[in-house]
Amino acid sequence: MVQKVKKEKNQILSKKETNTSPRPWPNLPKELTSLISNEQSLMENISFGGVTKSWRSAKSKSCSPRGKFLWPQLTEIQQSTNHSHCFHIWFYTGDYWPYGRRWRTWKDPWIYFKGHSHGQLIAVGHYPDDIFLWKSYRGTYCELPTWDTRVPFKFAALSTFHPMDLQGHGKTCITMVLTGASSPAFVFCKMGVGKECVWKKQDCNVTDPFGSGEHFQFVNAIGFNGKFYALSLQGTVAVIEEIDSCLKLTKISSSRAVPSIISRQFKEILVESEGEILLIFLISKRSIKKVDDVEIYRLDIPKLLWVKMESLGHRTLFVKEECCMWINANKLGCRSNCIYFTQQMGENWWLFDMQEKAISPVPQSSLFGIETLMEN
Repeated sequence: MVQKVKKEKNQILSKKETNTSPRPWPNLPKELTSLISNEQSLMENISFGGVTKSWRSAKSKSCSPRGKFLWPQLTEIQQSTNHSHCFHIWFYTGDYWPYGRRWRTWKDPWIYFKGHSHGQLIAVGHYPDDIFLWKSYRGTYCELPTWDTRVPFKFAALSTFHPMDLQGHGKTCITMVLTGASSPAFVFCKMGVGKECVWKKQDCNVTDPFGSGEHFQFVNAIGFNGKFYALSLQGTVAVIEEIDSCLKLTKISSSRAVPSIISRQFKEILVESEGEILLIFLISKRSIKKVDDVEIYRLDIPKLLWVKMESLGHRTLFVKEECCMWINANKLGCRSNCIYFTQQMGENWWLFDMQEKAISPVPQSSLFGIETLMEN
C-alpha cells in the first residue's frame, strides 16, 4: 500500500514537472526587449546567469569578508536548473529565415540555456548530450560535439565571437564549460575554419589561495579578447588561456572578489561593458530575501585587481534572474548611472542610484524612462 501511494505521488510530481512552462529569457522589461528587437546588436550587451553565495561559519574572530589571514569560506546557494527556457524577443531575421519575423519557443532544439557570450546563446537540447550555439538575431546556429552526460554542465562561455563571424580572419573560438568541480574543472572545444571540434576534459590541480586547501572550483566566467576570466567559489579570479592545445591558468589574483561590507549572502554577475569587465554584487545584509545594497567593480586587467566604481557615467544596468544587460542611457533615452534589479521574492523592479547610494521601488507607470524612445 505504501509503495502504491509513493508510486502515485511520483507520477503526480512527474506530471507537474512536465507541465511546467518554459522560463522566458532574457526576462527583461517588455519595453527593453522591444528596443532590442529593433536594434539587434544590443544582444551583445547581455550576459547570462549569476551566482548566489553565502558565508559559512568561520573560525576566525573577525567576520569581515576581507580578513587578511583566516579567510571565511563561501558556499554556493544552489538554484534550480531543471526548468526549460524559451527565447523572449522577436527579431526580423531578413534573408536568414524565409519566414521573416520569428518567435523562438521551447519547440526549437535548444531548451536549457547555459550561457550567453558575444551575442551567442549556448544551450542544451531535448537530449542532454545535444549542445547548441545559436546567434539569435541572425537565426543561425550550429551543433557542438556530443556531450558526456556523466560530466556536470554548470555554465558555458565563449572566448570570442563565433567562427562564422571570423571567417577569413584566421581566428578561432573556444567554448569553455565550467563543471563547478575540480576534476574535471572545465571542458572545452575549439572551433574555427578547418578545425576539428571535439570536447576536451581538463582537471585543475592548483590550490585556491582563498580556500581551505581545496583545488580551484570555478563557478562563473566571462570570455574577453580571446581569454577567459573565471571566478572561483571563494572569489579568486584566474586568467585561463589556451596553450599547447590545453587550457591553463596563466595568472591568479592576489585579492578576493567579495563585497566590501558584511553580508548574509550576495549574488555576483559578470558582464562586459564598453571594453571593461564589470562585476555586480546584489547584497543582502539583513535578510536573504531582500537586496539592500549594491556594489559594482571593474577589473583592472593588467593588475588583475577589482576596482570599486563610484559611477557608471552614461550607462545603466538591468539585472534579472539569469540575465544582466547594460545600455547606453544617453543613446536610448533612459535614466543613467543606476542599476535596475528585482528582489528574490517578487517581480517588481527596484532602482539603485549610484550617486545617491540609495535603493527605491520603481513605479510601474514609469517604464524606466524608455517610453520616450518608444514614442520617437
